[in-house]
Amino acid sequence: MNAPVLRLLAFALDYIVIAAYLITLAAASLVILATPMRTPFESIWSNAWSAELAGFLLLTTPVILYFALFESSPAGATLGKRVLHLRVLRLGGGRLSLQRSLIRSAVKFLPWEMAHFTIWHYVYGAAGHANPPSWTTIILVAVYLIAAVYILSLFIGHTHRTIYDRLAGSSVIVSDTVADP
Repeated sequence: MNAPVLRLLAFALDYIVIAAYLITLAAASLVILATPMRTPFESIWSNAWSAELAGFLLLTTPVILYFALFESSPAGATLGKRVLHLRVLRLGGGRLSLQRSLIRSAVKFLPWEMAHFTIWHYVYGAAGHANPPSWTTIILVAVYLIAAVYILSLFIGHTHRTIYDRLAGSSVIVSDTVADP
């Protein structure tokens, strides 16, 4: 199997980890809604800006940290990459620093966060109005364009380095073994 396909499969496996985290967040939300803490919890989600901040802190930040910490570890791989024997390295080999891994992960999940941001503003901006703010459509189109560029960059060139790999000075290799953390 070629490297780009392995990388996509690794991301699919990692998304199972993300989905488990999302289910945990949803379950915790349901528990909180059944308690006296319901009112402060609901107030966090009462407008686009506070909902965006809460979503960023509870969802996006942990996901970025999952990727950054695992990929900067001695194993150089998330759980999905470990299963498929992939490693993230800095150019020229060697372990990716946490700083570069954070850059890589933040850029990787930029479209995801842009989509969350836009959806919150779409939902709250459309409340009581026939149409949502027009800029939300522009940003959602940009999300899909960026995601398409990321995927295309994975398949173009012999190194299969994505835009976020190039920005972070990293590459993903297929390894016979993945180092233990």
